[in-house]
Amino acid sequence: MSVVLCGIAISPFVILIVVGSFKVDPSRWLALPDADINNTTTALDNHHTGGETLLDFSAGGISWRPFLNNLFWCLNSWDSAANLVAENKSTASFLRAMMLGMILVVSCYFFPLLVAIGSSDSEQADWTDGYMAAVNTKVVGPWLGAWTVFAAAISNIGLFQAELSTDAFQLMGMADRGYLPKIFSQKSRHGTPTYGLILGTVVIVIIISVSEIDRLIEMMNFNYGISLLFEYAAFFKLRVSRPNMARPYRIPLNTLGCAAIFFPTIASTIFILCLATYDTYYFAIGSWIVGYLLYAAAKRCNDQGSPTNRNVEYERVGNAPLGDDIPEVL
Repeated sequence: MSVVLCGIAISPFVILIVVGSFKVDPSRWLALPDADINNTTTALDNHHTGGETLLDFSAGGISWRPFLNNLFWCLNSWDSAANLVAENKSTASFLRAMMLGMILVVSCYFFPLLVAIGSSDSEQADWTDGYMAAVNTKVVGPWLGAWTVFAAAISNIGLFQAELSTDAFQLMGMADRGYLPKIFSQKSRHGTPTYGLILGTVVIVIIISVSEIDRLIEMMNFNYGISLLFEYAAFFKLRVSRPNMARPYRIPLNTLGCAAIFFPTIASTIFILCLATYDTYYFAIGSWIVGYLLYAAAKRCNDQGSPTNRNVEYERVGNAPLGDDIPEVL
């Protein structure tokens, strides 16, 4: 089913690339933003992301804050696949899927936009939400515009299911390790974490119902960026303190080489965090406080002898152990 959803989602863009490539004018790729847009970028930033920022960065006729946040949101969450890794028996197939997925995702963003910009005479101001359907209508025909809207709906369903699945398995893993109530570690007869799926559905529906998408993207990006920095810190901590520990997947570079590869990602993540509005900072700090209080409450219950799931047996992925073999490093 996931392959079918993927095929439907990318099909209009494949058609656009094939048909539109014969109508491309490369000079349109080099067109600069309109000069008078410089006067409106700050207002656009504040309108889309909810107020003043610590670092106001709008230049070159580009509203950088929503642009970078949307770019970051569209290309992140690769680490979420790790929540499902225990369901795979082969590390090789998982690695192939990740590599092919990365190529497919980047290609599906880059090449359709390249053809759309080069084959249409649209102005910068025309590029608003849903404009790809209008471009497909102009370049290919009304039928492709309608198909694009349908494919977008299917894509959103797939995105929802992917997010829900990874979140549910993450809750199950946390419950297995005693950080959440035991009920979240229970599986249905199909092997799915039922209560994690229910909680994830409720939370996602409530959040998207009460918040604007641009503000929601920025808030999600901020907390996700912080979690990425902790993941990088844990990565280098284990590289230095446990270099010989068995790992399911290992980057074939030394610590200095890994630092060189990670530096652009870490720097760009910190830059995006600095572009956040004060509302996002307040939201992040509040969520951290709530998370710490929940962790402290769970730890207190464990210390007082309440039931816990810490002594569970974890599955192995490939030839490397997971679970309690990995130390608490942060």
